[in-house]
Amino acid sequence: MNNRNMVIFVAASIVMLLGYNYAMSTLYPTKPAPAQTVVRQESAPAPAPAAPVATAPQASAGQAPAADPAARFTLKTPVLQLTWRKQDGALVQARWSDGTAFFTEAHRDKEGKEVAHDFPGLGAAVAARFQGDPAVTVENGFQVVTFTSPEGDRLVYRVPDQDHVVEVAWTSPRAMALNLVPMPDGEASVHNLGRVFTLEPKDIHAVSWGDMLKDPFFSFLGAKRKVLPPAATRVGLDAGVDAGSKGQRSWYFAAIWDAASLPVRDGAKGYLLSAPAGGTASARLYLGPKQAEELSAFHLPGRKDDGKIFVQVMDFGFFGLVAKLLFMILRGIHQVVPNWGWSIILLTVLIRGVLWPLNTKTTVQMLRMKELEPHQKALQAKYEKFGNDMAKKAEMQKELMAFYKKNGHNPMGGCLPMLLQMPVFFALWSMLNAVFELRHAPFAFWLKDLSAHDPFYVLPILMGVSMIVQQAMTPSVGDPTQRKMMMVMMPVMFTFFFATTPSGLCLYYLMFNLIGILQTWLVMRGYKPQPIVV
Repeated sequence: MNNRNMVIFVAASIVMLLGYNYAMSTLYPTKPAPAQTVVRQESAPAPAPAAPVATAPQASAGQAPAADPAARFTLKTPVLQLTWRKQDGALVQARWSDGTAFFTEAHRDKEGKEVAHDFPGLGAAVAARFQGDPAVTVENGFQVVTFTSPEGDRLVYRVPDQDHVVEVAWTSPRAMALNLVPMPDGEASVHNLGRVFTLEPKDIHAVSWGDMLKDPFFSFLGAKRKVLPPAATRVGLDAGVDAGSKGQRSWYFAAIWDAASLPVRDGAKGYLLSAPAGGTASARLYLGPKQAEELSAFHLPGRKDDGKIFVQVMDFGFFGLVAKLLFMILRGIHQVVPNWGWSIILLTVLIRGVLWPLNTKTTVQMLRMKELEPHQKALQAKYEKFGNDMAKKAEMQKELMAFYKKNGHNPMGGCLPMLLQMPVFFALWSMLNAVFELRHAPFAFWLKDLSAHDPFYVLPILMGVSMIVQQAMTPSVGDPTQRKMMMVMMPVMFTFFFATTPSGLCLYYLMFNLIGILQTWLVMRGYKPQPIVV
């Protein structure tokens, strides 16, 4: 048996990777947003001088008119910048200290077409209309923002000065509800956002906004749109919008509610938390990174074990266990070498070291196959006269296997290292897209963010060149024309594929290839041909 099976396996893996990438881009298309300056208002906008003044409905005696639906109120701390809609107290935007926006904001493409609307907001008071600016007081390291209505509804946000966990209290004499996570009216309101999820002690129920807001790809076969996850006291969504992304698939932040009572799931409205008559509904709102330590700390006093529940929002993909193990090792290396790029290089050396015996065996098997190839071809030529006679083909295969056995050769032995490398490859890819620590982590020179693609495509090109060198060095059997074609086609496909992947993954794969080239050279240098038993 020649290298055809291995080539087919690798080619099929590449096709699956490219197919997955294409399918995700097709199913969840996004358009880049032009750079723009977002202006936030601290109070209701003043009407234009030439515009006629609209007549508002007559207010009751002693009452001020309801707030303008477009009016916003912004509060800034060293950690967060929060913006509410004055009319219903909904949190429509949160910004991290580095300026990252948590939620979608309205913007247009280069042609002027509106591709995104403002996010509908978290914690909107249902059927309550607040008036004027909220009251802001300071108490014990908190800024307390209080919205009130003439009917006695009261929505209070306690925003810490040095933290990202907001305490919320909702009081309504009419027992009205607070909409924790709303169901938007279309994809434009959650443009570039990921999943909405609810958390159980040992499980996470997550659905992407796209799966709920548009028909599935196989709708013609009867597939239906997905619905909101089942209600739980812990409900939230992926956050952190990259407005310039052409296909955002990574969300490094989360907005998570931890309510004191179970909200009601309404498929059309969202998750509604009702205030008991004469009482208060309370909840805590996490607005921070998907970082294990931070998520683990988001628990009530005395309930430390609950912290494990929130860590579930970190999505490591199908090979989650492998990805978590890799990150534990990578973080351990980083404690010694305080640069994530060098840590990835050392992790690559470690992985290559573990796989060194298997890869050595693979190279030896290929060298041995090169020696056995003339006898294999002679055996195949002996059976050519029988054409497509299946009985004779089985006889030839049996004789060929016996020949391999006599010479201690396993034709499938070279596939094992490749199979072992695939979970590591996918796990590392998932890890780089999920771990907050690697977000915006610089390496050296032009590589300022290992979680983003190489802006100058240097690493993908070098990786493609390294693949060509490695294939040229590797002993191969079979059709020379096929070998030359694969030597060019595979590196080109991988180069295009890696052009849009995180540069940290390109760095890993480049180093993996370079160490592989060194190993192949060492094995071939020390290899001694063995006698052939016929």
